[in-house]
Amino acid sequence: MDRENDRQSGGAGGCARPFKTRSGDWVRCQSRVRSKCASCAELYRGDWAAIARSGVFDGRVELYRFYLLTLTAPSFGRVHRVPRSQGARAKRCGCGAVHDLRDAGLRGVPLTPSTYDYAGQVAWNRDAGLLWDRTRKRIRDRWESVEFFMVREWQDRGVLHQHALIRIKRPEAPNPQALREAARTAEAVSRVDGGVVGWGAQTDAAAFRADGDGAKTIWYLSKALNYVMKDTALTAMGGRGSNLAWAHLAALGLAARAMRCSRECAPDECASRVHDRYGSRSHVVSASRRTRHRSGWSFTGVTRGLQRRMRAAWAEARAQAAPAAEHASAPKRQEGAQLARVELSRRIDVARAAVLP
Repeated sequence: MDRENDRQSGGAGGCARPFKTRSGDWVRCQSRVRSKCASCAELYRGDWAAIARSGVFDGRVELYRFYLLTLTAPSFGRVHRVPRSQGARAKRCGCGAVHDLRDAGLRGVPLTPSTYDYAGQVAWNRDAGLLWDRTRKRIRDRWESVEFFMVREWQDRGVLHQHALIRIKRPEAPNPQALREAARTAEAVSRVDGGVVGWGAQTDAAAFRADGDGAKTIWYLSKALNYVMKDTALTAMGGRGSNLAWAHLAALGLAARAMRCSRECAPDECASRVHDRYGSRSHVVSASRRTRHRSGWSFTGVTRGLQRRMRAAWAEARAQAAPAAEHASAPKRQEGAQLARVELSRRIDVARAAVLP
């Protein structure tokens, strides 16, 4: 379906790594990693940013309370603490040093790799989607009108943590502390090994106003989407200690390859990409869907599929509106229409980048 929509919406215009289908059409690579294809990654980010905003600004916001809920993974061993920006307050690291930006390569690297729980971390990544599902159900059992938009972001240590926009109708809306506790104490039992999976101690829930700091919160999640699309390996290349960061990622990769991704999994023979993603099997972005009895996150029903169809219809209409009085041969007219679609697709990408955070 994605390939068909991309074909209709102007081929691979702007894509850095397009490929040709059997039908002869060029389609986008659809990569979500910016270093591999900035155009496809930006299209992905822009689609989700539009969905996030739709659930905050496109309805009768005075009827709801909004929250930003942050959930983190538990500790699997102590890691180096390195500041992220110039002028940030540097705290003494567990290794005894006070790091600065030149030590960026040490960010997230274990203090003692030999005792770090690599197997536990990749198993937690594997079961994080199940844990969120149980958390979502627990919250909805208490506050029936809950709708959500959620972004999973990679921490430097190679584990997922989650940011969720939560919307609840005002008559039943809780205070942020009650929402945080309901989410933080949720647990799940792994379907693979039967272990109990829970959140870490560092959790937070903050209320915000759609007509106040709502735009700032959307910008924050859009920034998190940018982190989602970064290349973890490239990030580990810079700064002192980058060789240790590479060793850490390699150890995570080995642990993920040795881990069972399902009860039937034989790790040495399994082709599942879970083994190549540090154990993660979850989509990095998701939102509650519209049903017969629920509005879903987007007030207006915006989805990525709808946005793809709208781009396809716009590009096709514009291409058909081109002057048809040319006396070129049929193959040349077809080629010209394809070029027009590609150019329009590029213009759409540029326009979206200008208005999205």
